[in-house]
Amino acid sequence: MGQYANVTSRKLYQFLKWLGNHKKVDVKMGGKHPTKVTCQENSESYPLPISHAMVNKNIVKHFMEWLVKNDICTQQEFDERI
Repeated sequence: MGQYANVTSRKLYQFLKWLGNHKKVDVKMGGKHPTKVTCQENSESYPLPISHAMVNKNIVKHFMEWLVKNDICTQQEFDERI
C-alpha cells in the first residue's frame, strides 16, 4: 500500500462528486458537520471533514480502505482520482 499525503478538500469533493454519480453510495454534504458517505448495500457510513481546507493523510488512507472493504471502488481507481 502506498503512502498518502494530505489532500485538499476541493480535490476530495471532486472525488466524492464522481463517486456519487458512478458508484453505489449516497453522499450527503454537510455544512459545519462532516460529509457523510453511505454504502447503499449495507448502510455503513463514513464521515469526512470536508469543511477543513486540508484532509489529513490518515483519514484519506482509512477512507480508501473503507471504500475497498465495501467494494465501492478499487485502490487503483482511488489513486487515479486522488
